[in-house]
Amino acid sequence: MLKALIVEDEQPAIDELAYLLHLFNDIEIVGCAQNGIEGLKLAKNLKPDIVFIDINIPKINGLELLKMLENQNIAKPISAFRLQKALEKAKNFVKKNELQNKKINKIPVEKKGRIYLLDFSEIVFARSQEGFVEISTKDSTFLFKNSMKNLEEKLQNFSQFYRVQKSYIVNLEYILEIIPWFKSTYWLVVKDANKTRIPVSKSNIKELKSILGLF
Repeated sequence: MLKALIVEDEQPAIDELAYLLHLFNDIEIVGCAQNGIEGLKLAKNLKPDIVFIDINIPKINGLELLKMLENQNIAKPISAFRLQKALEKAKNFVKKNELQNKKINKIPVEKKGRIYLLDFSEIVFARSQEGFVEISTKDSTFLFKNSMKNLEEKLQNFSQFYRVQKSYIVNLEYILEIIPWFKSTYWLVVKDANKTRIPVSKSNIKELKSILGLF
């Protein structure tokens, strides 16, 4: 575990750097100072392995403080390039998480060259085609230019969606009828414009019947 000291006079900058450093399991922030004199005192008392110093700090500027610390052999040297890469990686990680948290419950689909944002609740069923997925609503059909697996991942937090077989995902809220078929198989009739019939995989019949309360 590397002990880190931050010397920076602006609190927002301290907070940002502290947040990024907390993403590294091998770095522990042992102290923060907002001027050069306070930073020098903390460095002597805490004996950190790494000191992050802003150049423009009051009382003793960053360059002067760095020389004092080097003369006293307090802080271990670290490659600026290595540190920059590590912090960039941390920032990218934060941005990625922020983008994930901003996701909305809509999916981009296409029809006749136009792109629409379709609410998940409007999906009646999805059918995999060669290289894309066809998504049907009550009164229309759209293309989702990605894989069935990708769509399933997007819908995984919505319990009403169930993959009844390899090629179909069905919104259980739109099931109109369940038709028993040959050799204990089943067809689902859904509430789209065509009252489409969708076959259920034998391996999924037992689980689906349990979900629908058919036992």
